Amino acid sequence: MNSYTSNPFSVASASPADRASFYRRTYGLVAASCAAFGLILAGLLASPLADPLTALLFGNGMLGWILVLAALWAVSSFANRLAFGGASQTTQLAGLGLYVVAEAVIFTPLLNICLKMFGTGVALQDIVAPAALSTLLLAGGLTATVFMTKTDFSFLRAFITVGFFVAIGAILVFALAGINPGTWFIVAMIVFMAAVILYYTWMVKEQFSPDQHVGAALVIFAGIATLFWYMIQLFMSRRE
Repeated sequence: MNSYTSNPFSVASASPADRASFYRRTYGLVAASCAAFGLILAGLLASPLADPLTALLFGNGMLGWILVLAALWAVSSFANRLAFGGASQTTQLAGLGLYVVAEAVIFTPLLNICLKMFGTGVALQDIVAPAALSTLLLAGGLTATVFMTKTDFSFLRAFITVGFFVAIGAILVFALAGINPGTWFIVAMIVFMAAVILYYTWMVKEQFSPDQHVGAALVIFAGIATLFWYMIQLFMSRRE
């Protein structure tokens, strides 16, 4: 997981006008990122790349999952360096855009399998749409919890750090052993991602600088996208 240090010039200590501007820019970018993600994903699913990407992920067993984890880690690290490196806003936006594209690429095999298994109509109506709605409602509720209460969620940092390595280890073990982790693991990951969204939303609110709206949008979008990934799997498991 990414680590951010306490900032004495944080949004929390800024003027009301600066805070409002920061939140408006941050969540405007989150909304734009979600929209771009959906458009890119739809384009990839309709393109000749969908089946090769699916074969890469689901056709190579353990190797496919390891490649995905390694690629996502590398892209995430590079995107975060661009977004938080203190460079121009154009460079920061490039980091956010890169991460959005990477997420769309990684989602393509999962949704391609979903569409082929259940048919386009059923998949969109009974899996993708409710998964998206559930993701938005849960993320919205968690965000409201942070902004409407004065709870200090810094205590979640240790849980998230440990949970991240446990989750990666579990995924690798499942891949090596060829085990389907089952619904219990998906639910556990949804709970874990809820904690991640809580913590990083609190970080954005309390410790980010007013000029870090692009980086803030990146970490929030990353949490929402990962939550959506597991929501899709949860609704797929209910249909199988």
